[in-house]
Amino acid sequence: MNEKIQTTAKRLVTLLVAHDFAGLEEWSQGVRLKREQMAEALNQYPGYFVMPPEPTVPYLDVVEVIDSSPKQWSVDIPLWTQEEGRSDLTMQVTMIESENEMMIVEIDDIHVL
Repeated sequence: MNEKIQTTAKRLVTLLVAHDFAGLEEWSQGVRLKREQMAEALNQYPGYFVMPPEPTVPYLDVVEVIDSSPKQWSVDIPLWTQEEGRSDLTMQVTMIESENEMMIVEIDDIHVL
């Protein structure tokens, strides 16, 4: 798996766990999900969100978007709570190749999968 995908996923979850919805919206440019929608998704779910155990790679569901230019991936990132460990809540994102250390991201949804 692309190391940049792993690094990007970890940073996304770090911001989400910190409830930095403004930072997530800024990074994703609010293309699909706004900060209020992200906050609502987390606030409706019972539990205190935490970072997943290391390594996170086995938990990511990554699908390359065929014939995309620049290259893109659809990535499902499961979220974890202190109370239950791996929760039913998943962050779905589109990651787009970039020249930077992190991918360009579009947060597609945060919902029970």
